Amino acid sequence: MRIDDPMWPTVREAARRILRLHGMTARCPQRFASNLDQLILEMGDAQPSRLEFPTTLEHDLESIDFSLANPIEGLSEHVVRVGGLEPEASACWLPWSIDVAWPTVLDACQELLAAGYPGCVGCGGPNSEMPWDEKKSREIWALKHSKNSK
Repeated sequence: MRIDDPMWPTVREAARRILRLHGMTARCPQRFASNLDQLILEMGDAQPSRLEFPTTLEHDLESIDFSLANPIEGLSEHVVRVGGLEPEASACWLPWSIDVAWPTVLDACQELLAAGYPGCVGCGGPNSEMPWDEKKSREIWALKHSKNSK
């Protein structure tokens, strides 16, 4: 995905949440379990002081979901959904097929880890220190989707 793609900020926000938040459970179809396990190993290598990593569970849905055991201010239990049906408004949602979206999110996670995220200031990319606007992201997706379907 190119940096000028309108969905690029959403991919980066999903990756930042996956890498930054603690106490998460990740649910995914079996075919993505090894990718997720590999990402968690890479997180451990890049974040040696981190003691808690996402727990992984398999499910039969066509989505990959990250949720918090204990929601924090500004975020509900559900923090990232890749694919699947539209989640609640505070979840960062990538509404494409998971076969397309998940490799894109994985690449973004790996790029951020290589840059030193989340232990560095500013390496999360443009606007990474600003509050996330999920409503705007979904409006951009709807606009992009409506243009592509014409």
